[in-house]
Amino acid sequence: MWDLSDRARDVLGASHTMDVKAVVQSPFFGTRTVPVLDGQVDVDSGSQVRRTATLVTDPTLWPTDPRDLLTPFGSTCALWRGIVIPELPEPEWVPLGVFALDKTKRSRSADSKSSVNLSLVDPSQRVAEDRFDAPTQTLAGATNVAEITRLIRESLGLDYPVIDLTGDTTVAPVMDIEKERWSDGVEKLADAIGAECFFDQIGQAIIRPQPTLADAPVWYARTGRAGNVLTTDEEWNRDDVWNRWVITGQRSDGTDPVRAVVEDDDPNSPTYINGPFGKKTRYYSSPLIDSSGQATATGRTFLSRSQGRSCKVDFSLIVNPALDAGDVTEFDDDDLGRANHILDKVTIPLTASGSLTCSTRSDIVLPAES
Repeated sequence: MWDLSDRARDVLGASHTMDVKAVVQSPFFGTRTVPVLDGQVDVDSGSQVRRTATLVTDPTLWPTDPRDLLTPFGSTCALWRGIVIPELPEPEWVPLGVFALDKTKRSRSADSKSSVNLSLVDPSQRVAEDRFDAPTQTLAGATNVAEITRLIRESLGLDYPVIDLTGDTTVAPVMDIEKERWSDGVEKLADAIGAECFFDQIGQAIIRPQPTLADAPVWYARTGRAGNVLTTDEEWNRDDVWNRWVITGQRSDGTDPVRAVVEDDDPNSPTYINGPFGKKTRYYSSPLIDSSGQATATGRTFLSRSQGRSCKVDFSLIVNPALDAGDVTEFDDDDLGRANHILDKVTIPLTASGSLTCSTRSDIVLPAES
């Protein structure tokens, strides 16, 4: 969650006024603040491109030349939502992201002008698009964090801000990255140290430990009288619950890969491998796993993440633009009681109408099956 002043937190607890700001910068046209007619910011912790947005702006800004302001050929857009504090001359601006323009479109009749619709993506899309010409290897002796940093800066610039919040010094094994800089490089290196890598509200690349329910909540969501929750959807399911993990390494030197099988062997667990839940197996393979001990440890980590998931709750609430995917929120409800939930997806409107919508998960994201 973006750091808010105490006064802004107080204002968010009651009816208040908002403002919004969009600044577009073009390598050919310069910088301009553009009007915001509609739009939203979507943050999805399970998506490669974590932060996306749509922005509807003035019809007169429709580009007629590839070098115009609103073409997707190098232009960027920074978005803010402001919390109006009555006694202050300026809103408290909360950054919502720094985006690349990915698509510019409009629909109109032949004799009229219509609003310009922009699709925006965070910088991870640009890193992912910068695929390798030929397979490349991680650097011998470099840490996972250093390699993540290198892969990002090779695409975005040698001075691009990459912030490590893990403090991890694990040396990455030498591995081949075939083509995909982000999915086969950045994401796998982060998975290997139990971390996630994404771009934050001000465009920095962040490497941090995966959030867990043990983290302190940064906000609250309460139903009932004087609460801030408007609607809820609740569901119990077994979609992301796995009680058996098969972990393998990937070797390119001709030797047999390591392998480990980790199961929920606790008879008191609701997902006990020999209990009524049944057996549900998931596979994970990575070139970063080069010993049986590491394979077992990885399996135990994934097993602990996918056990004991609580009720999934999605809700809408009075907008707090500082909330972000990965934040832990305390949800207090008369039926469900009080429990922490991790925000998995967050949608922030760019207009005064609408609410903040949140999809939650009860534990951290699992890696893609492989």
